[in-house]
Amino acid sequence: MNSRQSALPLTPRPPQSQWRNYVLAAAAVGAVAGIGAPLLGQFDLANIAMLFPLVVMLVAVRLGRGPAVLAAFLSVALFDFFFVHPHFTFAVSDLQYLLTFAVLLAVALTTAELAARLRRERDVAEAREREARQLYHTAQALSAALSADEIEAIRTRALTSLPTPGADTSPNSLRETYATLFATALERVHYLAQAERSRVEIEAERMRSALLATLSHDLRTPLTALAGLAESLPLAGPPLPAAQAELAEAIRAEALRTHALARDLLDLARLQSGAITLRRAWLPLEEVVGAALQARASLLTQHHVDIELPDTLPLIELDPVLMERVLCNLLENAARHTPVGGRIRITASADTETMNISVSDNGTGLGHGGAPSGTGLGLAIVRAIIGAHGGRLEAGNAAEGGARFTLLMPLTPPPQAPEHES
Repeated sequence: MNSRQSALPLTPRPPQSQWRNYVLAAAAVGAVAGIGAPLLGQFDLANIAMLFPLVVMLVAVRLGRGPAVLAAFLSVALFDFFFVHPHFTFAVSDLQYLLTFAVLLAVALTTAELAARLRRERDVAEAREREARQLYHTAQALSAALSADEIEAIRTRALTSLPTPGADTSPNSLRETYATLFATALERVHYLAQAERSRVEIEAERMRSALLATLSHDLRTPLTALAGLAESLPLAGPPLPAAQAELAEAIRAEALRTHALARDLLDLARLQSGAITLRRAWLPLEEVVGAALQARASLLTQHHVDIELPDTLPLIELDPVLMERVLCNLLENAARHTPVGGRIRITASADTETMNISVSDNGTGLGHGGAPSGTGLGLAIVRAIIGAHGGRLEAGNAAEGGARFTLLMPLTPPPQAPEHES
């Protein structure tokens, strides 16, 4: 028997049942002796002796090994007592009967051992069948479980029916098989929940982007018309009074501001959905900075702008239109949060792998922690564009006061100019 067989949960018999089996074994041998006694004159003694191994085998199959061993020894004793001359005594008149007794005992014990082994193998097979059936029902229940609580309930119900593990439990025992089964079920439920969360997040992001795009697209046309109507009010008839003219200008300004907000929402939705393709080009940083300053010149007239761009800056591969939008948003944010006469500073530096572009001011700063999340929609667009370029945005407060936004752009080796043959 291997260790796997020894670890199977065979149900032990109670002591009363064991004593009953021994009594039945002795009674069976006595019955065979009683049957064989009338046949002593009609059959040869060797034929009568064959009845005893037969009853030993039956006892081993039905009652077990211990009663079969008792039956083997009783068979030799009763055969000597009732069938060997002189009768009704254990004395032996011929020494050749000693060999007969030895052979009879050996055959009976061998038969008992073989029959008991067959019985144990039958019990092992039945135990394995019960294990397989229980594992099947447990696996079937786990396949339908959709939460960790259901798996825990199934585990508790299944493990209560298992015996206490012994010291000789094999590595492939039933408990370890159950542990692997439950771990696999928990892992399946975990990944199913994670996949469902990811699907919900993707759907929510898709709906949010679609909603932003729809709202911004539907708002831009009426806002443009409103700004145009407000601008045409002073031209429609006699000159408006000063108060009404100021009101018309305020309407136009708010319409244009809301139009720009709707445009930013649409651009952010496009960037987050990946619908915009970068059109990269190799450019010096001075060109992009100059284009952004020219585009926001009207906002910067009441501020001092300092530009510090070293002549040793390498060329950088980027989308010039989107990068100009990034710098415009940063300059607009700095102008909005810096008082009149404030200072805005643009600096840049580069190493072998990264170019750092900073836009700082001496305004109110970002507050505690330097978190940029609440600083406006323009910075969200900046972060999305820089992320599309493979870079990142860092925000914080400058040592001298005010906010500082730093763009960390990756650098790649510029293309080499083709050599002309002489």
